[in-house]
Amino acid sequence: MASAFATLFLAGWNGGSTGALLPYIELNYRINYARVSVLFVSTFLGYVVAAASAGTLSRRIGFGHAMLISLLIELAGNIINSSQQVNFGVMCFGFFVVGTAFATQLGLCNAYFATLKKPLIYTGILHGIYGLGAFASPQVATAMVTRGVPYRFFYTTNIGMNIPVFALAWFAFRNLHALPQHTSERSTGEVFSGNALRAALTSRSVWTLAVFLMLYVGAEESLGGWIVSYVLEVRKGTPEGASWVASSFYLGLALGRIFLPPLNVLMGERRAVIIYLALAIALECIAWFVPVLASTAVSTALVGVAISTFYAAAITTGGKLVPRAMHADAFALMSSIGQSGSALWPLIVGVMSTKKGIWVVEPTVVALLGAQGICWLLVPKVDRRAE
Repeated sequence: MASAFATLFLAGWNGGSTGALLPYIELNYRINYARVSVLFVSTFLGYVVAAASAGTLSRRIGFGHAMLISLLIELAGNIINSSQQVNFGVMCFGFFVVGTAFATQLGLCNAYFATLKKPLIYTGILHGIYGLGAFASPQVATAMVTRGVPYRFFYTTNIGMNIPVFALAWFAFRNLHALPQHTSERSTGEVFSGNALRAALTSRSVWTLAVFLMLYVGAEESLGGWIVSYVLEVRKGTPEGASWVASSFYLGLALGRIFLPPLNVLMGERRAVIIYLALAIALECIAWFVPVLASTAVSTALVGVAISTFYAAAITTGGKLVPRAMHADAFALMSSIGQSGSALWPLIVGVMSTKKGIWVVEPTVVALLGAQGICWLLVPKVDRRAE
């Protein structure tokens, strides 16, 4: 578990910094919102590769070895991103490499945590750790670039973390060939042997949850990725103030993921998500319509709290709906398609912002939250169980 926590912290550290660095990347390459959004597309292409290969890779070489390879790939991507800031195409390739690694890690970690006795609690903590990494990195990134340090040097901090995380994963996972199965699931595992990816691709539950995650991640990344630019341009904030708004959003995500799961268990995941969505939409409307920086900052942080447990709720629901023999493929598919939202919707926001202005961030997030509610109601119901 400690290794998985460290892996997701590093992923959050990397992902949370993008929004803070975007204005400086735009300035360095002299590009607009739409073109810089290609970074999100590059990351998405990495998710596609992971969706197609993560499950097969884990079966062929073992769960632990697949995790270790993904960390080495991530290290290579961070080296690429830290080595130059002259060619934007090379940077896009670096984001593709890191995206492939992250989606693989995310799918494997989700599959592992779904096998635990209290999956909602522990998956919430896992993604809360991701949020803590995303909370800290914008502050460090902003502190570096506002003091004249070239933005690419931020990625050297990723390299510094990548090495001990790999060492920890080596001790934790190197001998784990496959996820444990309950006795009642072994016959199912034999049925799915060799056809797990096909079964995942034809599962209504997998696709419904994947689309829900795509909308959720799209809202999270659109807000987290563009809120710095939004605060600078629309609310006329300072770079330091804007980075604090981004960090407060990720802090809300982290705290909610750690502390709200017990409440979700009490209410039931299905009901909890609907209630939180209603609160998030109301808060996002406040951030949109009240033209005060403090109001935007507080509302954005609370939106982070409100939507914080959606990922864990989807994963634990998938763990109940999908046979364990399909978990590696199903969670890789769900995670990768879900993470595609982090490319699709920020790209759409970037294109619209180039034509209409960065103010489109808030209404886009409101629309995505509403769409999540519709999608969540389409997820098949599962029996509640004690966590």
